Amino acid sequence: MKAFIAVVALAALASTAGCGGTMAESANDRSAVQKESATTEQVELRAPTPEEIEAARKAGKVRVRFETDKGGLTLELDGEAAPIAVANFVNLVKDGFYDGMPFHRVEPGFVIQAGDPIRAGRPPVGYTIPDEKSPLKHTTGTVAMARSYRGGQMIPNSASTQFYICLADTPHLDQLGFTAFGKTVEGVDTIYRIRVGDKIQSARLIK
Repeated sequence: MKAFIAVVALAALASTAGCGGTMAESANDRSAVQKESATTEQVELRAPTPEEIEAARKAGKVRVRFETDKGGLTLELDGEAAPIAVANFVNLVKDGFYDGMPFHRVEPGFVIQAGDPIRAGRPPVGYTIPDEKSPLKHTTGTVAMARSYRGGQMIPNSASTQFYICLADTPHLDQLGFTAFGKTVEGVDTIYRIRVGDKIQSARLIK
């Protein structure tokens, strides 16, 4: 039961947010952040195009470098395993979406999670991407897309900008339809130092 609650939490969605949030968050907290985001300039986000998805597939593995408040880490994304998720993530990195983004959820021994625009004072996103049957497994350091949770159940094909990184092997997530699309290849020690509120200072593609 504890494991199920944890899985639910990493992809929970507040009905007013339009993107994955946290179940522990109060309605008042969400309302306050939404008011702040209303004054933020609208940033248009979109799902990846078929051309971008095919390019991600052909490119295969690409790397993204995060500099965080607790140190750097490098993610290796696998475009062959999950081209839609990788194309989406690459677009967001190029657009600077993750710069300044806080980690809003930390579950020791489970996951750290980031990518909620509301938490960064930005408007909710207006698109989702479909789930993919990735061959990648949820092991320590795996990066995957979070999904929404409404009405007591997880919503298929509801991922958008939120992602999580596994702090331990979590094989039960392989059975629940989450799309794993990469792994942490440098700075694994950094993911264990992340706390709620720590930010991704910058995110960039590297060779």
